[in-house]
Amino acid sequence: MKRWGFLTGALLAAIGVWAFYALTGVSDDDRLASVLTDHCVPYVQTGDAPFSDMGRTPGVFDDVPLRDAVSDGGARLIYDGRFSAQWGTIDGVGRASRICEISPIYTERRTPAFEVRADGFTARYADLLGLVAEQNTAPNIAGWYEDPTQQDRGLRVVMIAGDGIVSNVVVMDDLPDE
Repeated sequence: MKRWGFLTGALLAAIGVWAFYALTGVSDDDRLASVLTDHCVPYVQTGDAPFSDMGRTPGVFDDVPLRDAVSDGGARLIYDGRFSAQWGTIDGVGRASRICEISPIYTERRTPAFEVRADGFTARYADLLGLVAEQNTAPNIAGWYEDPTQQDRGLRVVMIAGDGIVSNVVVMDDLPDE
């Protein structure tokens, strides 16, 4: 009798754990949207430090390629070390911009990309960002801009994306004239 009670309890606990994860699961689409709207876009527009509430600073044994040209910023490993986030200022063509870049960390154990819904991807992120999607980008590159006729100015978001995955994300905005 005790054995049946134990098995029944174990089964109920397993169902409860499965239901919890099924109802509270966070998709990579949710993670990408959060990176963009909660961290990168606010940073490039205001300069408020992103990623202060998540991840960790890369250590000496982390093989994380970072841009040397980025200054006055920082870097974090986010989502259990699946991605590196780097932010700061960078000199563009004749003007400085704030940049926030998310790059995958390649290992054998992890998917080096955000797995997103492919259907309606471009329009979904255009609505999320409040930007205009560029329709004539190169294969596997998606771009959203304030003004698609001047893609080197204003708020711009560019992703390396293809068939339900997004690997690299770059968000930029011009620094205000002083």
